[in-house]
Amino acid sequence: MEAEEIRQIFKDQFGFFPPCNVGANELGEDMGDLISQYHHLIWGEGVIPIKYRYLMALATAVYSEDDTRAKLELLKAVRNGATKEEIVEVFRQQVWMRGAPLIVKIVPLLKFLDKIEKA
Repeated sequence: MEAEEIRQIFKDQFGFFPPCNVGANELGEDMGDLISQYHHLIWGEGVIPIKYRYLMALATAVYSEDDTRAKLELLKAVRNGATKEEIVEVFRQQVWMRGAPLIVKIVPLLKFLDKIEKA
């Protein structure tokens, strides 16, 4: 698949060209093309439904305590059909994996989820 075609798919699917791809282009067009193809491989059609891939990305962001990334992945998960119950289950799993102090990081995400649901 050509790089320009992949860029258009990103714009159609996400409404924007992913920042990591823009940054990769700064390192050279070949690097931008490579990252774009990899991004398409990961986030394009696959065996695992996109909703579940976003829930996995959310779990990774929560575990890493990356609040900004967690909000982004939470928003994408909801936009792709994740329910509050599924998201809470992801959060509970991450508390099990990382420990109870993670709850402090999860509370703002739950408030953000409530805000998304009301919008």
